[in-house]
Amino acid sequence: MLTADELDVFERDGIVKLRSAFPADAAARMRDALWNELSTRHGMDRADRSTWHPTRPTGLKTAKSSRAALAVLGPKVRSALDGLLGAWDEPEHAGQVLVTMPESVPWSVPHRQWHTDVGFERTQEAVKIWALLGDLEPGGGGTPQVAGSHRIIERFLTTTDEREFKAVRDQVLRSDPWFRNLTSERREVDPLAPAELDGLPVRVVELTGQAGDVYLTHPWILHSIAPNATDAPRMMRSRFIWAASSGK
Repeated sequence: MLTADELDVFERDGIVKLRSAFPADAAARMRDALWNELSTRHGMDRADRSTWHPTRPTGLKTAKSSRAALAVLGPKVRSALDGLLGAWDEPEHAGQVLVTMPESVPWSVPHRQWHTDVGFERTQEAVKIWALLGDLEPGGGGTPQVAGSHRIIERFLTTTDEREFKAVRDQVLRSDPWFRNLTSERREVDPLAPAELDGLPVRVVELTGQAGDVYLTHPWILHSIAPNATDAPRMMRSRFIWAASSGK
C-alpha cells in the first residue's frame, strides 16, 4: 500500500513515484529484449550511436509481449494499485514500449501536444503506470506531466456539461494564463516553477529516475512529448490498469 504521505502526494499532484519498484536486473533483461528487437526491426547497434534511427522507433511487438516485462507488476506496484483501485483487472501485458533516442537539440518544456489519454465521462477508474527500464536523467525524454492538472480538470467539469474529449482538453488549456503560457512558444513564466491556480497547485514535472522506478498517475494528468537531449536512450513502458468494476 502507499504510505499516508504518498497518498497525499497522489491526491495533490496526481503523480507518485515508487522507487525501486522492480529489480534492476529485471530492468536490464527488459532492455536486452528491447535492444534485440531494435536490432532486428530497425538495424540498431547498441554500441554504435550512428545507427540509432528512427528517433522514436515504433512497432516493437516482441518487446511489448516479452515475459521479462512482467516484473513491472511486482509486489510493490500491486500493493499500491490495490490501495488506489481496490480490485483491478490483470493486464495482458506490461504496456506500450516507449523509446526516444538521443537528439541533437536543446531540451525545453514542450508547448504542444498536451493531452490526456482517456475521456472525462466518468470519475477515476484507472491508474496509469510508467516504468523506467533504464536510468533517466533530466532532459532525457522522460514524459513531462502537469502535476495537479487532474484537479484542475475535475473542478472545470463542475462548471460545464461538456464531456467531449478534445473540447474539454482545449477549454482547460485556455482556461487560465498559466495554461496559455504553457502552450505558448514565447513563455513569460517557467512552467517548471510551482504555481497555484485559484488555490490548486500545478507545475510541470519530468518522469526521471533510476531503472526499476515506477510512476503512478491519475488518468486525467495532462502530459506531452519531450526531446531526449542526453546521450542515453529513453526506455520506458506505460499502460493503464483498470478497476475491475470499470468494464474495461
